[in-house]
Amino acid sequence: MSKFRMIAIASELAEKVRETMLSPGYGHPVTAKVATGHGPCRHCLRPFVVGQDVRMLFTLNPFEGVAPIPQPGPVFLHEEECERYVETAGYPAELLPFAAVLDGYDEGQMVRRRETVTDGSQERTIERMMRDPLIRYVMVRDGKAGCFDLRVERREEV
Repeated sequence: MSKFRMIAIASELAEKVRETMLSPGYGHPVTAKVATGHGPCRHCLRPFVVGQDVRMLFTLNPFEGVAPIPQPGPVFLHEEECERYVETAGYPAELLPFAAVLDGYDEGQMVRRRETVTDGSQERTIERMMRDPLIRYVMVRDGKAGCFDLRVERREEV
């Protein structure tokens, strides 16, 4: 079990997007097409099967409820219902082969540290970044497209 929480989009948000076919907070129409890239789905955090899975494209502000300045961008979701990624399961193993940009944000929503990972060391790199007590969370972005994949936060001690 990881000492970090890997935070995918909420199930309620995924359900609302599937139901309304509109981007939350923006009202932009959602499009659904057969996957031409790996994604991943921002709810289950699994890569898409290219040429097989249907993925929904919509606009998301990953900072909603986390920080005041919106930074909307495109994200994907499985068209079919999928199970939300378990927050305490560690960095998604299926995403390790894909390059990631890791942005460590402070309380004021400023990037304190940025790392690009191409060798599967995402979780170790996040751990090093989170040693900085000023880094509140890490936004994981696709290493090629730059779009939001997931947010990482420290787990609260139980």
